[in-house]
Amino acid sequence: MRINVNLASQKYEDARQFYLRWGSALALAIIVTLGLAFIAWSKYQDTRSQRARINQLQKDIASLDQERQQAEAVLNRPENQDVRDQKNFWNDVFDLRSFSWTQLFSDLEKIMPEHAFVVSAQPTLTKERQLQLHLLVAGASHDDGVQVQSRMEHSERFHAPNIKHEGMRTEAQTQGPGGRPQSVWEFEIETFYTPASQVQQSGAVTKAGL
Repeated sequence: MRINVNLASQKYEDARQFYLRWGSALALAIIVTLGLAFIAWSKYQDTRSQRARINQLQKDIASLDQERQQAEAVLNRPENQDVRDQKNFWNDVFDLRSFSWTQLFSDLEKIMPEHAFVVSAQPTLTKERQLQLHLLVAGASHDDGVQVQSRMEHSERFHAPNIKHEGMRTEAQTQGPGGRPQSVWEFEIETFYTPASQVQQSGAVTKAGL
């Protein structure tokens, strides 16, 4: 009688299938690694390009700022005072002619509560050439002034409104209930103003109310 005995210490495995599977997995891992490396290299190149562009823009800005300082230094010389004064004068004239009272009061009318109105408006130009308004607003109650300030804060035209002073004034010409003079609230409001045309005005001019 013949008996077959397997003397191998480990189970038989197909080496070809083993190398095929692990070879495919290794190849896929290499492809993914190369892909990630290419993406990282591309982003690195983009970052270098953006950094170089930012550095160039900073150099251009510094150069322009230096030229501006040199031009201002020349303009501020005593012998150039007449030229500087003429420049400021014509800038103020252009700003004055460009300012639109119609637009200003149209913007104010949009934010005025029902029982409030503008008594006077005085625009001035700050050193930073920002247009600042000094308004005198009258209303039937204290809430009218608070409402005007709140609407200015949410407006695209008015910025950083501040009630500088408020008080009650008796109107002798306005008769309230029982024929008695009626009191009105007045608010002095200071705010920055940006017209739709982005033009600013220089000088102080007082205009009658709405």
